[in-house]
Amino acid sequence: MDRILEIEIIDTHEHILSREDVRKDPLHLFRLFENSYARLDFTSAGMPADAWQERQPDSIWQHWKKYQDHVILNCFYKNIIRALQDLYGFEGSRITEADWPELSEKVVDAYGREDWYEFVLKQKAGFKVSLLDTFWSVEAFRFDPSIFTPVLRTNPFILGRQFESRFPKGLKAPTSVETIAEEWDISLKEFESYLVLIDTAIEKYRKTGAPAVKIATAYERTLHFEEVSKNEAARLYLKTPSDLTFSERKALQDYMAHYVIRQATSQGLPIQIHTGILARNANIIGNSNPEHLNELFLMYPDTRFVLLHFSFPYMLQAFSLAKMFRNVYLDFCWVPMLSKKAAVIALDEFFDLVPNNKLMWGGDAFRVEEAYAAACAAREVMAMVMAGRVDCGDLDLEAAEQLCRSVLYDNAKAFFDL
Repeated sequence: MDRILEIEIIDTHEHILSREDVRKDPLHLFRLFENSYARLDFTSAGMPADAWQERQPDSIWQHWKKYQDHVILNCFYKNIIRALQDLYGFEGSRITEADWPELSEKVVDAYGREDWYEFVLKQKAGFKVSLLDTFWSVEAFRFDPSIFTPVLRTNPFILGRQFESRFPKGLKAPTSVETIAEEWDISLKEFESYLVLIDTAIEKYRKTGAPAVKIATAYERTLHFEEVSKNEAARLYLKTPSDLTFSERKALQDYMAHYVIRQATSQGLPIQIHTGILARNANIIGNSNPEHLNELFLMYPDTRFVLLHFSFPYMLQAFSLAKMFRNVYLDFCWVPMLSKKAAVIALDEFFDLVPNNKLMWGGDAFRVEEAYAAACAAREVMAMVMAGRVDCGDLDLEAAEQLCRSVLYDNAKAFFDL
């Protein structure tokens, strides 16, 4: 199955920080780990979350060395080690006190290269294009169009004015709706002007080439969006946001989610939805169960929905929904990074249950190194599953290769009309 390595990928989901943004902070090895999902496992193991903010890398090392051995078997950690080996010539399997200063110098040198992103994402990872969700700068369009195409993250419009999450914000603070409205000079005083803001956002992104919009509100609330009348939403909008009760705020958000879906559908744009496991080390995972979306799929048969992350660990629920509904598709982004073993089991089960034209893959990384490692993991997972199918006689080699090409390239190309 070596030919899988040669398949070009349409990468359906990334959060990659710009080279300029990365270079704003002091560059060293531990910044690379901090900007990756490996950080989450260090925190889970007990490393203080604020240890990453130490100004000097040797101070971070003093924390790091206490917890590294607790995470060396975790895939998040091994993904970055893989990237260090393949991209930076690292020969070890764990970081030592003798290793990190030299690796830090190599990281600095790499980000001094003008072609670093093109080299890693295009030449090494084999990405034709990557769909980019920059949730920390929704109002701006700062990306390299030769590498990325934008996806509109609609959370600010759904969550509303003066929204403050009770959960950690993560690597970047998400854009507020107030920031977007100010940048685009649209008033938030009237309900109708708020709807105009949403229409403007969808139209701006569509004209910039966005192939989809995204809902990732499971990080802040349940994915159960009930029907609310426009009159009721307008009444609630006119109240001071801080005076809204929990149920009133939810009702207003529910209406906005439905409005986003309707407007995106009218523009021919599908909806990516974050389902399943949540980053940031503190949240309510039940909010992201894809079963909450069942009513939406019934209400909007002409809208195409993509459930991101295989809804891990709610994979069987996601498979069942994709099997039932012709307008529900799946993306197994992030899962090979979480666990290649879990990804192999899940992907093999998917092929038993769901038509394979309903599957695609994205990296879901913040740094190009992790995106590269994610691509390696995805290819290896596909190879393992296909090898098993060939061995048992389900497919011949040619059919197995074509199926891999469909999942990694053709399905996304057709679905997003790229």
